[in-house]
Amino acid sequence: MSGSSIAVAHLVRKSNGMEPFRNFISSYKAHNESLDHDLILIFKDFDPDEKASYLKYLSDTEFIAHDYPGDGGLDLGPYFDVSQKLDYGYFCFLNSFSEIRCDNWLTHLYDCLINSPDAGIAGATGSWESTGADDPPFPNPHIRTNGFIIRADTMRQIDSIEVETKDDARHMESGQKSITRQIQAMGKQPYVVDRNGKCWAVENWPDSATFRCGGQRALLVSDNRTRAYNEGDDWTREYLSDLAWTGKPSKANPFKRHKFRHRLRRFIEKRRPKANTS
Repeated sequence: MSGSSIAVAHLVRKSNGMEPFRNFISSYKAHNESLDHDLILIFKDFDPDEKASYLKYLSDTEFIAHDYPGDGGLDLGPYFDVSQKLDYGYFCFLNSFSEIRCDNWLTHLYDCLINSPDAGIAGATGSWESTGADDPPFPNPHIRTNGFIIRADTMRQIDSIEVETKDDARHMESGQKSITRQIQAMGKQPYVVDRNGKCWAVENWPDSATFRCGGQRALLVSDNRTRAYNEGDDWTREYLSDLAWTGKPSKANPFKRHKFRHRLRRFIEKRRPKANTS
């Protein structure tokens, strides 16, 4: 560890290839950040001789490499590994598909965490979605683990499970004993932070214009899920927004376009008179 007390830990997963890594590093370089920190790159499932092209791309970037063996653990396994093995006061975790969207992004996250007296975790995105049968019912507020900052001592108090499957990861992100719920049980609260540095309490997340709301115009850090929303048609956006914020998405799931409900809705919408805008 250097003199910094803040680690920005980004997951570099070999199986994802170079493109997500290049996108993250490009976004990291493109946006100014005045807050002192160390960049920790978690190289997941790499043999020593497989890093050469990645290291070449980092020739003008200061970083500390941290190796995580094997491809298990999804994102959260490496996060917990780093928090246990490296000596920092704060950890900001960014997953392998994360891209930074604005200047002073880390300052915004850090300031929210330390200046909100009851803050236990601050994230770039949050959701109320209940994502599985064993999740708490909607609304189920949780910070999404694509990008968040947390105190090291808080992270080390989290009771984690062995994360081997996507269902395990979902359990830790949005389940009955999610990271967010465990932090709330400690008497602390989760906050979402936008690109202007505003902290949003749980009840106001649907108005934050970050995740699947407000056109995501205030998004601090993007990932594959936020990009799927941006790239979706109106129907897809409506469906995803309802999953996150109303708990009542259309049964005509646009991601199952071969299903009868989808074909019926498409037929009805084609026959619906267009609004007169003249």
